[in-house]
Amino acid sequence: MIPLSRVVTEIERHVSIAKSKGDDQSIRESLLAIRALCDVALGEQPDVKPLSMPIQIAQTAPAAPSISVGERMKEADANGDSLFDF
Repeated sequence: MIPLSRVVTEIERHVSIAKSKGDDQSIRESLLAIRALCDVALGEQPDVKPLSMPIQIAQTAPAAPSISVGERMKEADANGDSLFDF
């Protein structure tokens, strides 16, 4: 669990960033970060994800060749039809 003093320190840091920046986009990003920190401190799930967080797309491994029902896989080093024959 994150100590509440650490959360408050981060909120203060984002407040100072919001005060020092003049453009609306930076202020909105700081406010979203403050909202997320408040949600963490209060134990709630945030409703909105910050816009500045990059979205990562998971890479999927190539699919294994599919085998239809009734078709047996042929292996060069297999020596029988049983699952237990190695």
